[in-house]
Amino acid sequence: MSRDHGGSRIVIYPSYFNSSLSRSKGRRVPLRLSVPNPALSDIEKICRQLGLNPVVEQDRSHPRNTFQKGRIIVDKRESKLKTLYLVASELKKYYQKPR
Repeated sequence: MSRDHGGSRIVIYPSYFNSSLSRSKGRRVPLRLSVPNPALSDIEKICRQLGLNPVVEQDRSHPRNTFQKGRIIVDKRESKLKTLYLVASELKKYYQKPR
């Protein structure tokens, strides 16, 4: 958790951006910014592009969604919510591009 990092880091789970989950199941961004089943590697790539110095932990899972493994710890530049919205908007653009 961010408490382990003295408040200088933020923990991000893929379920925060998953459009197939409800808010009560762990989604933290609005549906208009969420994507279906985001990959941990894609979120890491976006965080790296934003300069958030991501660190991936493959063996951790969100308490409400224990089936999806992995989380990313990033630098705290603004509030957690602002950071999540920034990552979500870039992730949405990334998923709309043809790959």
